[in-house]
Amino acid sequence: MIVVLALAAGALGALWYTGALTPVRLRWIGIAAGAALALRLLLIGQWLGALIVGGVTVWLALGQRVPRSGQDITPEEAGRLLGISADAGAVEINAAWRRMIAEVHPDKGGSAEASARINAARDTLLKHLRAKER
Repeated sequence: MIVVLALAAGALGALWYTGALTPVRLRWIGIAAGAALALRLLLIGQWLGALIVGGVTVWLALGQRVPRSGQDITPEEAGRLLGISADAGAVEINAAWRRMIAEVHPDKGGSAEASARINAARDTLLKHLRAKER
């Protein structure tokens, strides 16, 4: 058991050192480790510990999702958020989105809420553009 833990710690250290350990990957590693620990506790008969660890694992898996909806953003707000006009073309919308998402993405140290807001702004503007083209 100690050897497995040492190998896991070494692998996490290597991922951290190379920069490949992003917050999203770390969350999934925590989910997998929590599920394995909860199963192990169940198998040895410690059901209370398994229940606690399983609850935290479920919270990690389901509790931190950010809903993606663009219905509450008007095209004007979306344009201001991306720094372009509300009547911009698809190429300009996608270029502004790429520029903004590179700054606020959770893997780059930004927040999930800001990233979801930028995605919603892009979706709103693209929907607005498709509706205009009809």
